[in-house]
Amino acid sequence: MIKRMKIAAAAGALGMILNLYATPLMAFGFGIGGSFGGAHVEASGTETHKTGSTKSRSKDAGTPIASAYAQIIVGDSVFGEGNGFAVGIQQFFGEASMSETKETTRTNIISAVGATESGTQYANVVFSDLRNIFIETPGFTPLGIFLKAGYAEMNVKTEENLYTGGTFGDATVDGSVVGFGFKKSAGGFQVKTEVSYTDWDTISLNNTGTDAGSTKVTGTPEHWAATVGIGWIF
Repeated sequence: MIKRMKIAAAAGALGMILNLYATPLMAFGFGIGGSFGGAHVEASGTETHKTGSTKSRSKDAGTPIASAYAQIIVGDSVFGEGNGFAVGIQQFFGEASMSETKETTRTNIISAVGATESGTQYANVVFSDLRNIFIETPGFTPLGIFLKAGYAEMNVKTEENLYTGGTFGDATVDGSVVGFGFKKSAGGFQVKTEVSYTDWDTISLNNTGTDAGSTKVTGTPEHWAATVGIGWIF
């Protein structure tokens, strides 16, 4: 809820700024483009068993990413060609995964008292289909420095092979984006370089299947991305 309020506040601030430039900002342009770069994903999580015991882990992964985006640019007559406020949507391609394999031993409650069994627990989490809605400021100074804020969403898919017979489902998670970069436009072309950070909501997954209810996993991912984009403005 707090993150949604931050995004709403950013949108409200943009609205007030646009009102200040009401007449000169009436003209707007439409742009499309693509970007490429890399992302670093970190996730920390806690595994809670039905006995009440917990285990905490942290993992990280790097991945190349690419995206396609569309944007509306407002205020060229004030800030220069392709250099006004931008509101857009961006779809990323590529994925990051984190896996873990371990040998575990547990007491078999349906066997003789004290009997134990062991096996291999394999789990893999895939983060994919990242998309966001963003707002950018005009590019300030001769370098074209801009700030960015937005709302993000991605899919979280679990792939596991647990000897206990349990499984975990998939989820969709939301997050808030902040970033900065440099943008320049000329002759209908625009180049952007950007660094961004996305803070994701907590993910909570319950064990299902033959070992249903035995384990609950919660995780909090976050990621940093650096990209270079080339676009066209109409």
